[in-house]
Amino acid sequence: MNNPLPTMQEAAQEAEFQLMAAKDVLEWQHALIKAINLDHLHDGGKGIGTLFEVAKYFSDTGFGGVYSAIEQFKVLGESAPQNMQPENVARIPLGDFAKGRQSIAARELGVTQVAISKAIGAGREIFVTRHADGTVTGTETRPFPSVTVEGCAE
Repeated sequence: MNNPLPTMQEAAQEAEFQLMAAKDVLEWQHALIKAINLDHLHDGGKGIGTLFEVAKYFSDTGFGGVYSAIEQFKVLGESAPQNMQPENVARIPLGDFAKGRQSIAARELGVTQVAISKAIGAGREIFVTRHADGTVTGTETRPFPSVTVEGCAE
C-alpha cells in the first residue's frame, strides 16, 4: 500500500462521514427489528424471512468504513512527529524569509511591510520559524547587555 497518508483534516472528514453512515445503519437496523416484531405480532411472522435477508445485508455491509477510518487515524498517529525538539526546527533569517515577498512575510508575521523592510535594512538579527500548524513567529537575538541609542546599557 503506497498511497500517501491523508491529512488529519481529510481523515477527520472521512471518519465523520463513516460514523454518520454507521449511525444510519444502526437506525435502519432498529427500524428493521421493530418491523420484525410487528410482523410477528400482526401477521404471524410471514414476512420474517424477507426481513431477515435485509438484516443479513446490513450485517454483511457492516462497518467496514468505520474500521478503515479508525485504521487511518492509527497510522496518522504513529507517523506524526512526536515532541519536536527546538533544534529540529528550521530558523530562517528574516531577510531570506522575506526575499521577494515582503508583503506576504509581513502578513504572516502580523506586522507591516515597512517594519520588515526597516528591520532588514537595519541589519537586525531576526529569525523566522514556521511551525507545524503553518503559523510563523519571529525571534530577535541581541547581545546582552545591549547598548541603546542613548549609549546606556539595557
